[in-house]
Amino acid sequence: MTLAAASGPPGPGTGPSPLSSLFSDRVGEEHADGGATATSVDPLSRVLRTLDTISAAELEGGPDLRTVVEAPPVGAADPVPGERTAGKPAVSGRREAILDAAAALFAERGYHGASLRDISRRVGISHPGMLHHFASKEALLGAVVDRLEAHAQGLLDSVEVLQSSPQSLVAALAGPWDPREHSMALMATLSAEVVNPDHPGRFRIARLRLVHEHVLEQVLAGLRANGRLIEGSDPKFLARTLFSLLLGLTVRERTVRELQKVADGDPIADVQAFVQQLIAD
Repeated sequence: MTLAAASGPPGPGTGPSPLSSLFSDRVGEEHADGGATATSVDPLSRVLRTLDTISAAELEGGPDLRTVVEAPPVGAADPVPGERTAGKPAVSGRREAILDAAAALFAERGYHGASLRDISRRVGISHPGMLHHFASKEALLGAVVDRLEAHAQGLLDSVEVLQSSPQSLVAALAGPWDPREHSMALMATLSAEVVNPDHPGRFRIARLRLVHEHVLEQVLAGLRANGRLIEGSDPKFLARTLFSLLLGLTVRERTVRELQKVADGDPIADVQAFVQQLIAD
């Protein structure tokens, strides 16, 4: 199956195109060691190739599916292709600490609001030490987004489980998609920032959002096929609406919630109540 891009930069020709052919901003990207990133091993390219090859049979939920498969934590990034980590635990650990700090600051302040010096201070290393691991802030952003892509891949791999029952979807909304979690905070902040056409992560974040919406669409389509959604439901529209709600609740948790004297409006209860309105008895 080929996932058509609902939005994005215009291109030549007509008809649907795979997202991987529309969003190619990673071509020519370089790592801090000067090596170019091969598009064939880009984590999101793997996700998109999966989207293109999933068969209808693979997306049909089965009665023997048991538990929601937890998406990989955003703090666990895939190794950089070609990077040797064996024998270099200190270097690898420092690199992960830098990514943790960068992800936290990008979620709090946005890409433009967090400098390399801010990140190096949070890690407790010198600015030259930071540049030894990441030659630029843009390269660091790329590595942080790699983690978000790994998280999305985990959700994509869990489609069959998630569409097996409404309870599986509800559980995931309190887990991998929890608006209180760091991964959603990072996604919400970067999603707001990339309305700027000059943002270096614009297309990667845009296509990442499409992956999340696609996963939700497939889950909801599976529930509809099993007669578990209310009559007339449109999985594509509901997926867009649900993910927008998740991002909105994520922002609310970090703004309105802090101003409230009474801790009402639990985001998990809100999103689960929304889903319950869609479930057929």
